[in-house]
Amino acid sequence: MSNSTLNIVDLCDELLLNILNKLNNVDVLYSLIGVNKKLDRLARDITFTQSINLVTTLSNEHDNSILDRFCLLILQRIQHNIECLTLNSLSVDRVLRIGNYSKLHKLSLVNLPIEMACRIFNDESSLVYTFRHQISHLIVTINIDNKSQDILEIWYSDLLYSPNAFIDSSSRPYYSSNISYLNVRLNNFNDCICLLNADLSQLQTLVVEIDTIDKTLMTINTTKIVSNLKCFSLISFHETIEYDAKIVPLLQHMSKLEKLILSLIVDQRNSFIDGNHLVNGILSKMPDLHTFIFNIITKRVIIEEEFLPTCDNILRPLIEKEYNAGCYTDYCTFSKGQCHIYSLPFTFECMHIFTSKFPDGLFVNVRHFVAGSDWHPFEHEFFAQISKALPLLNKLTVRNTNGQEKKLPYLQAKYEQTSSVIEFPHLTILNVGGASLDYVEQFLFDFYTRLTSLHTLHVEYELLLFATQYFTEDAARANCLKVKHIFFDRRPEMFPENFRNYFPLL
Repeated sequence: MSNSTLNIVDLCDELLLNILNKLNNVDVLYSLIGVNKKLDRLARDITFTQSINLVTTLSNEHDNSILDRFCLLILQRIQHNIECLTLNSLSVDRVLRIGNYSKLHKLSLVNLPIEMACRIFNDESSLVYTFRHQISHLIVTINIDNKSQDILEIWYSDLLYSPNAFIDSSSRPYYSSNISYLNVRLNNFNDCICLLNADLSQLQTLVVEIDTIDKTLMTINTTKIVSNLKCFSLISFHETIEYDAKIVPLLQHMSKLEKLILSLIVDQRNSFIDGNHLVNGILSKMPDLHTFIFNIITKRVIIEEEFLPTCDNILRPLIEKEYNAGCYTDYCTFSKGQCHIYSLPFTFECMHIFTSKFPDGLFVNVRHFVAGSDWHPFEHEFFAQISKALPLLNKLTVRNTNGQEKKLPYLQAKYEQTSSVIEFPHLTILNVGGASLDYVEQFLFDFYTRLTSLHTLHVEYELLLFATQYFTEDAARANCLKVKHIFFDRRPEMFPENFRNYFPLL
């Protein structure tokens, strides 16, 4: 039988498209545009040209030749198909300059220096300004002090800015009066009030993550904005004592809400935030509400143990309103209690817990778990439970200075293997920087815990020295082998001789 060869261009269009669809669309465009008529035509198919992300391709100034090819040979030929562009500081000016992008409605600007961001959003001659009427979805990530910070995400809107950087600018050329969907991360509650005091009369959906909700003398000048909202999401991962003074009055003005999302940690309240409070104090003010998603922890409530409410009492008003929910309570000997109440299924990616108790159930959406307690230690069984309840966990933070009481003696665990080994197969980031020596050993010793994917470790340097016996203890080698980044409370001037053998990828 005679030998024969088949050129890839001899394949039918359908088969070629199936092959190309398995590749990155930017790679397809870069490699095939201009090669020959058939491949060129297929590469310009709508499948590969609707969404262009140059950020993953252009990482530094050495990629100018790649950017040159896109700007000179590719983008001009596909501009009529482009609906979404993702650009960084290296590409934004050049890419926007070369086309009219008639279908562009989504623009993502990644890792912009603060100076560039201010120029883009405060200069009528900026290239972004020319597309302001057709952009309905804008994401901006500003790089401040070499740390990337997501500050802005807007749908169905003109352009708006982070309040700290832009909203107070009296000369800003963009107007926010027609914004209907705003997603933004803010530093504090002052920023939130500043935002609500802006011209946002058409705002229907507001998604806010606030770093700290603290005391403020600022007030909302108008209730028109909040009273027209259809959807409101408020998330904060820091403790607040301003829940009753600031958050509840704000929510009570949102009479037209159809969807409410709350994730809060409330400290030093007189009573637990329970179903009765949520239904009568908040939800009753929202007759059109059909979706309520919540995750609320009330900490350090002064209460006697005998008066600690049951979960049935806490949840009954919500259950009667047909909300599916879970909760648990805990108590310490200082007459202080806490309550965690949450909607089910649990949809938040981050979960905090301030007790050694952990609720039953499976929390498949949780990626970051923060465990901190001033009351009780976290025993081996606690971590065994969360490894099963949070199967896709990739970041774990442990803050606890209470030594473990039930941990098996070192030699018994090491040689007799009587304790089951805990596995976190997806955990990539471990932070035990605020934990005692027991927890460093709990996670680094492989006869307690296996961390096959760990690449980032936060730990106190002295505790790491003690746990590893100056980096000679074999029990911690397996969990440390793949670590690429390590952060200490203090960095020593010189590492011991065995340090590099312990962490070969650093």
